[in-house]
Amino acid sequence: MDDPIRRAQRAFSTTAAGYLNTPSMGIPPKGVVAAIEQALSSWSAATARFEDWDATYEHCRALIASEVGAAEQNVALIPSVVPAVSYVSAQLARRGGVLLAHRSEFRSLLLPAMQAYGEDRVRWVDGPYGAATFTDALERDVSAVVASTVSSHDGSRIDLPALLRACDDVGAELIVDATQSLGVIALDVPVDRPAAMVAAGYKGLLAPRGTGYGIIRPDLTDDVPMQPSPYGMADTAAIGSYGPPLLPFSGAARLDQSPAWLSWIGARAGLEFLGGVPVAAREEHALRLAGRLRARLADAGLPVVEGDLPSPVVSVAVDTPDDVLARLDRAGVRASVRRGRLRMGFHLYVAEETVDTAFEVLVQPDR
Repeated sequence: MDDPIRRAQRAFSTTAAGYLNTPSMGIPPKGVVAAIEQALSSWSAATARFEDWDATYEHCRALIASEVGAAEQNVALIPSVVPAVSYVSAQLARRGGVLLAHRSEFRSLLLPAMQAYGEDRVRWVDGPYGAATFTDALERDVSAVVASTVSSHDGSRIDLPALLRACDDVGAELIVDATQSLGVIALDVPVDRPAAMVAAGYKGLLAPRGTGYGIIRPDLTDDVPMQPSPYGMADTAAIGSYGPPLLPFSGAARLDQSPAWLSWIGARAGLEFLGGVPVAAREEHALRLAGRLRARLADAGLPVVEGDLPSPVVSVAVDTPDDVLARLDRAGVRASVRRGRLRMGFHLYVAEETVDTAFEVLVQPDR
């Protein structure tokens, strides 16, 4: 009987079977490419209606809300995670206290929070990217913590429920970047428990760059946005694009930004595709393959990263990064290197045999 993963894999180019670079950029199914090409064709033929593209952009709010279990009014449609992180961090910084952050945090999450707090109000943690590293530094003077579900630099998957409980114990808020896990595995906590859950769309969510989401807790969406956009204003449909007043939407939609239409056309197609593949099936496939590769590399004596929880990203230290990437590429496997570590991310399009190929390249380099 056809299983959902095999059925989904037929929607991708055959070369996606060896693609382990989703942590850098996801691979679109053919339907995403077709949707963008159709939009380009209609634009070229002067038959496109941007009003239809606006409707497609808005439809993405319902699709991502369904993917993560959020209320639509709590979802912001943004070009990257930065506007949502900046918006929420600014509110939390006004409460006083310090920001807790890992020194190796990805900058799209880190920098807007740093700007809101100021560098003199950041408490840094180093070491393994796990809940214990953060909780050991959590005190009552911490008003916010920024953390990723899966670390971009080494693929560690943090015990998010444990970190959230620790934040609750000291009255700190948590801002979570789910870019490296959303679309691949399920969220570990209810999406409305952290102050904000953000994600870029161009990795596990299979969309073009220029798409992103901010799921913001309702009690943190009662201020006027810092960078108002016509798409975040409640009266736009009534009065058009000209003149006052400043009347932001209620809820997270007040952060909406003017959409890059073609990117959001791709985002809708990608989310609709993912909606047809149960997240439990996606997670089982990605974690099983990643776990098998991680275990085989560890058994062979290679220094793989072990996080709090099983991760869809495998990270291993390598001596000659460029040479390793070139050998993998010749074998039909794409990956990346971050801070001297080979980073290999699994998604539903990766084939079983890719684990064996990657292992052989890394353990038997002269074969």
